[in-house]
Amino acid sequence: MDKKNLNTSSGKSFTGNAKKSKPVSRRNFLKLSAAAAAGAGINVRDTFSENKIKAISSLPVPEKPGFDHLVVLMFENRSFDNMLGYLYSPDNVPTGQSFNGLAGGNYSNPSPEGNISAHVYSGWTDRIMRSPTPDPGEEYPHVNTQLFGTVDPPGNEFLDFRKMKAPFNTPPADAPADMKGFVKDYINNYVATQGKHPDRKEYEVIMGSFSPEMLPVTSMLARSFAVYDNWFCAVPSQTFCNRSFFNASTSSGFVTNDGGPDSYLKWEKNTGPTIFNRLEDAGISWAVYFDESQVVSLTGFINMQALKPFWKTRFFGMKKFYEDAATGKLPAYSFIEPRLIFNHNDMHPPVASFEFTGPDGEKITVGAEDDVRAGEKLLHDVYSAIRTSASQSGSNALNTMLLVTFDEHGGTYDHVPPPSAVPPSKLENPEMGFTFDRLGLRVPAIAVSAWTKAGTVINDEMHHAAVIATLCRKYNLNQLTARDENARDITNAVNLDVPRQLCDWPETTPQFVPPNPESHGPFSPEVSKIPLTPPALALLGMLTEKFGLPSDKKPTTFGEAYEILQRIGKGLFG
Repeated sequence: MDKKNLNTSSGKSFTGNAKKSKPVSRRNFLKLSAAAAAGAGINVRDTFSENKIKAISSLPVPEKPGFDHLVVLMFENRSFDNMLGYLYSPDNVPTGQSFNGLAGGNYSNPSPEGNISAHVYSGWTDRIMRSPTPDPGEEYPHVNTQLFGTVDPPGNEFLDFRKMKAPFNTPPADAPADMKGFVKDYINNYVATQGKHPDRKEYEVIMGSFSPEMLPVTSMLARSFAVYDNWFCAVPSQTFCNRSFFNASTSSGFVTNDGGPDSYLKWEKNTGPTIFNRLEDAGISWAVYFDESQVVSLTGFINMQALKPFWKTRFFGMKKFYEDAATGKLPAYSFIEPRLIFNHNDMHPPVASFEFTGPDGEKITVGAEDDVRAGEKLLHDVYSAIRTSASQSGSNALNTMLLVTFDEHGGTYDHVPPPSAVPPSKLENPEMGFTFDRLGLRVPAIAVSAWTKAGTVINDEMHHAAVIATLCRKYNLNQLTARDENARDITNAVNLDVPRQLCDWPETTPQFVPPNPESHGPFSPEVSKIPLTPPALALLGMLTEKFGLPSDKKPTTFGEAYEILQRIGKGLFG
């Protein structure tokens, strides 16, 4: 099979156009750009300096639609409905398209006190931006309950997933996923983690979603470029397995971050090659960027066996990402990790919560530290770096695509049942008996490029193998597993013959994020006690076990994580 010319379901080859495109002359490009700016009512001088205007207006126009540089920004633990369910209402969907969201629908889950309808979050801003609090269950047994309403055996009902027994709430064969178990599982997990039963106000939060106004950057990009309303994560479980699938098309049979009897270092058995290895072998540039304050890379540890040889040479801080974007030195493929250990900007729901009294005497409960506004700010910064990239050679705004997505749904509500999936390979004794024959839940996915029409809604069924499929077909690389072999790729977001001028790209404005004086540590006694999220726990657990520290020394809080990172994490990555 000639992967390079393999067509997607949309009838497009990698160039992203079934119709052969003609090169656009400099004069025509500038005319089209000026018309686009005028039509949008945008004055380019409001956004760019005179020097930037001159640089952008003289960018070389690619000969054909598509991209030479792909940047992926992957956030944490939000479903499609939670982030984008109300992006469009039935009466404002772009002409000729459909959008599978929540607005105008009748979606609910049963609860001990009657049905709970899907709804937009309401209340205090700080509470909304840290919702849901506390963190929902995200491991495989919890997701089974969310999708199918099953608790099997019945004794699993209020247990931490580590204490649950087989078949780990797995539904009967061929049982339909009715998406009616989110409230049930949230209550179960609340009891297991908080030691008490929640009241209706405490558990109805799991059916909540953000409105577009609450997420000005995310919603602006989703409406101004392409949003996928049918993109599923790879595994109905949590972070490590889904991120491994995104980069390697397999998780070697693992479905939880937690090590269990084999310790967190079970992930050292996750030995398959990644898309990064395929690119490296072909001489194609790539990089993983992560915040310097986090010291170590999650991607580097999840696929440790395949990526450790490159820890010093292909893993960089975010400062270098912004420098590379500005100077046209982005590699062919860039993968960005948010901050996910402390000072979060990964959008992960808070693990802990604290209570204060509002001005009217109401008791207000908010999550500790995690806030989606910080993630919005990161998205704004990354997008703006690409939007204003005006290098005459190498990467720039006209030849770079940004794909924004999430690793998993994290237990937040979504109304669309996941479809079946192609297992990556035959596995002996996979964890919790899961055979990887169905996908995880829908997650947000947004494609941003000069070759993407504003208001595009893509309904094609997509999943986390799409980026691997895209890069393998673009560079004629061998597939990684059966999962990515026939996956749709992201060229369906390339739907213009003429690139959009930069003044036709929106200028995003994130909500104010207060400065954090403790952003890099060390922390005050109060902040030091904030518990780590599941991916941070697993990452720090792997780090400590790798270097032979006693099990009772595994970090569980911000303060302990900071101390361990300074002591044994520094210098591991470039």
